[in-house]
Amino acid sequence: MKFKAYQKSVIILFAVIVLLVIPGFFPPFCDWYTDNIYKGLCDAITFLTSKVPFAVGEIVMYIGIALLVPAVVFAVLLIFLRKKDAFRIVTVKYYKIISIVLLSVILVYMITWYIPFRGTVLGKGNPERRTQYSYEEIEELLFYIIDNGNAAAEEIVIAEDGSIAFHTAEENLKLASEAMAALGDEYGRLKGYYPPVKEAICSDIINRMNIGGYNYPFTMEPTRNRYIDPLYLPILEAHELAHHKGYYKENEANFLSQIALSKTSDPYLRLSAYRDMYRYVIADYREARDAEIDRMIEAGEITDWPEDLESPEGIENKKKIIEEKFGPDPEFSERVKEITEASMEEERKLYAADSHIIDELPFVDRMIHDAADTGWSTQGKILKDNSYDGVVLLLLQYYYGEF
Repeated sequence: MKFKAYQKSVIILFAVIVLLVIPGFFPPFCDWYTDNIYKGLCDAITFLTSKVPFAVGEIVMYIGIALLVPAVVFAVLLIFLRKKDAFRIVTVKYYKIISIVLLSVILVYMITWYIPFRGTVLGKGNPERRTQYSYEEIEELLFYIIDNGNAAAEEIVIAEDGSIAFHTAEENLKLASEAMAALGDEYGRLKGYYPPVKEAICSDIINRMNIGGYNYPFTMEPTRNRYIDPLYLPILEAHELAHHKGYYKENEANFLSQIALSKTSDPYLRLSAYRDMYRYVIADYREARDAEIDRMIEAGEITDWPEDLESPEGIENKKKIIEEKFGPDPEFSERVKEITEASMEEERKLYAADSHIIDELPFVDRMIHDAADTGWSTQGKILKDNSYDGVVLLLLQYYYGEF
């Protein structure tokens, strides 16, 4: 690549990227872009990539990684061969190519992720909504979730030998897609075409990183971990499809997938939704309960709260007082637990059926887990209120008719 052509390419790409940063400061424009431009772009690209049985985006990712390997090699060799004109010329040309590729990647991310992500939550604007809920209100939502989850479980047939005929992966995807589309009257982006959610070739790696799924920006392909139990699978695929439709914040993807599946007539999908709701709401319930305990201590309604909460005796006394005042943590029925365990057993069988070379490479396994810890921590800092657990506020607002 000639220097002038390279310079022009870099300047143009960089300028366009900078210009695309600006819309992010105007959430209403980002909403309009996602509703009108992103949707068409996404459907057009996905219509093509859905014809391929594997995730094209994953192959593109591997090619990108392969391109970075020579870059590292060139950097090391440059220490020893920097006086070789031919080597320097090749190295410079290669780095020019890499820089153009990286800028192109950033440009694509701006169009397919950054602008939609910078819109308002659920594309509904930013009207004044209540953000504080009492312990009693959170408890009411929690019992609503438990009651409906238990009711769904009663509709699921458990054979005499304890086996359950869960939906196949194909059935789960079909039902999850239909459930998301049915919510389109409330959340317009959910209308229209739904592509397949493809299995990731690198499932063994992302499974160790606790990643359920993701979307590729170049090919707009929703992709998931292969090792997912059949009861969790519909909520996971619905979550990834919400992202695909332009709802890129994790709280809104959680919310839409949970609400959509909870509204279906299928008991497996409803139980999948209510179980997912529960694991987030129970955490906020406990926090609200702790705040209520603090209030009761300050008001003199609790006088025997242990001073040493770290000692075995203090922990036991604390547990006793909480159960006396509030009762044990609300839980699903034994039937829900039985169905959940049967589903988890299906996942264990699925995992055991494949070979896992990383099991023999503890150093690689440790690196994967370390990378996952860093990634999850970074994502949490970036998303803040729009992280996964932010779904509780959306559920409360929806339940009390405020969203």
